[in-house]
Amino acid sequence: MAACLDQWRHAIVECEDAGLPGQVRDIESVSRMVYSVMLDAVAELESRTIATAAGFRNTKQLLAGMLNLSPAEAGTRVAHAVQLAARRTLTGEVLAPLLPNTAAALAVGEIGPAQVRVITETMNAIPACVSAEDRDVAEAELARHARSFNSTSLHKIGQRILAHLDPDGPRPRDEQDSASAAGELRFWDRRDGRLGLEGYFEPEHSATFRSLIEQLAAPRPATESVPDTRTGPQRNADALLEVCGLARAAQDCPTAAGEPPHLTVTIDWDALRTGLGVATLDYGTQISAAEARRWACDAKIIPVVLGGKSEPLDVGRAMRTVPLSIRRALVARDRGCVFPGCDRPPGMCQAHHCRHWIDHGETSVENCVLLCEAHHRHVHRTGWEILIHPGHVEFIPPPIIDPTRTPLHNPLRC
Repeated sequence: MAACLDQWRHAIVECEDAGLPGQVRDIESVSRMVYSVMLDAVAELESRTIATAAGFRNTKQLLAGMLNLSPAEAGTRVAHAVQLAARRTLTGEVLAPLLPNTAAALAVGEIGPAQVRVITETMNAIPACVSAEDRDVAEAELARHARSFNSTSLHKIGQRILAHLDPDGPRPRDEQDSASAAGELRFWDRRDGRLGLEGYFEPEHSATFRSLIEQLAAPRPATESVPDTRTGPQRNADALLEVCGLARAAQDCPTAAGEPPHLTVTIDWDALRTGLGVATLDYGTQISAAEARRWACDAKIIPVVLGGKSEPLDVGRAMRTVPLSIRRALVARDRGCVFPGCDRPPGMCQAHHCRHWIDHGETSVENCVLLCEAHHRHVHRTGWEILIHPGHVEFIPPPIIDPTRTPLHNPLRC
């Protein structure tokens, strides 16, 4: 075994750039298969009562001591083994695992321990009154989705399944009543062009602010192979901007000269067309032309396009980009961010042109989808393709994520 791993390490060092992602996928697949074999071994320990024979209270305690695992992790492995390993009757007859689809997917390396944990927790939460047939269907659906979604997204799918099987589940708690604002907030222009912030809230207001920011700042992995790489402070900053976007879109938002708050982006036409160069914002801040192209998808951004003599060629209007009628149609079709696994509601989403309007893409239902801020940026930067079909939307991953480029959809929007 050690010699085999050493050969693999050598192959990784010698591997060309194009082949390295495939090596990583193979290694992850093998590690998942090994976890499946581990569960078989743990189940065998349990069935032979080896732990009690050696003086341990149970197999969990034996694993914790033998492998230097925490009691929680040892207990998780025992629980997974009970549900995913093959069983035997008193007469020695072999029975299928309690969760056969999950066990099969793990055995071939298509899912990992994190997805297994979500599936087992979801299955354990199904009420006893649910029929065996419905339980089997739920387990098959979870195992199927686990092949395409990470544990965070799979948990959301599991909650949707639980809500379907147990509609009388826990009632949502009432939101806290808002109180008068109190505290201080100062900001200044840094020498690097960024905006500095500093301030505080009084204790009676801090909980309201933190609960909103932390909810919006939760890590949001997109797919199994694309985790959220932002740091905690970066997610907090993005969440604060998302709150500003929600406030800006609200009907009661204050206006200036009859207009709601907006940004004006001034950019040369060639820079806008090619994505090379810079653009200027209201306060003189400069951003890249590529970023300006992404911002131009947002209905709250007003682009001012300049010709060769810096004369305005076109001053776009916010409502012209995505009219209210088209946005309503998008909400009716998409019902929120349509990126696979995302559960952001329509109010937190922007209209994205699949073919950019700068490249003569039409502002129409057939060319637009709803995306949250994070996935809007992600789609622009990482090469995902979008296919719009009657009634639903599909996403084709870039080759580095999925060499087969198998289309994905968002099961939370079904």
